[in-house]
Amino acid sequence: MLSVARSRVFWLGILMPALMVCIPAQFGGVAFAGTVDIFSNLVNESNNITGTDVAIVTTPAWAPAGPGYEWVSYGATGCNTFVALTGTCTPGPANPPGVTGVITEPNPVAPTAIFYKTFTTVDAFDSGVLDIWADDTARVWLDPGTITTGDGSGVPGGTMLIDANPVSGPNCAAGAIGCAPGMDAMIPLDLALGTYTLVIDAYQFVGGTPFGVMYDGVLSGTSVPEPASFLLMGLGLAGLGALIRRRRRA
Repeated sequence: MLSVARSRVFWLGILMPALMVCIPAQFGGVAFAGTVDIFSNLVNESNNITGTDVAIVTTPAWAPAGPGYEWVSYGATGCNTFVALTGTCTPGPANPPGVTGVITEPNPVAPTAIFYKTFTTVDAFDSGVLDIWADDTARVWLDPGTITTGDGSGVPGGTMLIDANPVSGPNCAAGAIGCAPGMDAMIPLDLALGTYTLVIDAYQFVGGTPFGVMYDGVLSGTSVPEPASFLLMGLGLAGLGALIRRRRRA
């Protein structure tokens, strides 16, 4: 049978690990938050043309790729042959035709291709900025559920983050969303815990020219403890305090 002193030591040993588990990550000013990468890096990506995204070679006029992300498409739709003398790319067999008709909401024509990226947030609240480029332009959605293509037009449901830009510039759309440096759309995201699908309706203005999309974003946040965690932490602190007082009186 344990003595009173050993019993106190025993319960102290039980309370301390429990208390450490229940203390919120923010306690003491230290935040332990996860991060979520939303990069065009061929991971958890797909499209409605071939199903599998591939990396493409781009023209010098397009925004350069960065750490962890690159230009992607459904096939070899990039700069198939670059002519240094003229600074242009010759078309290849996979370069798509140009679209005809209105490309903006509420009744746009079907996009040239639709690109999907699925990701899952890791905290109760994750936030950050998503940068998106496209040639020639794109409309962006965030779908909180299953994507439905309906009659095959590929127009998804969900929340529209930015519409396509119908104004053509020298290389792509004359502004966000475009392909050149500084022509990216910077979209702030603030998401609750869950799984989401980024949906990009990409449009090609001129047929037989390079086509693709690129995106880059990092979401981060701090987990918010449930009320039960605070209750357990309070009970642990109260029990620990009682044991300390008793030990001092002994």
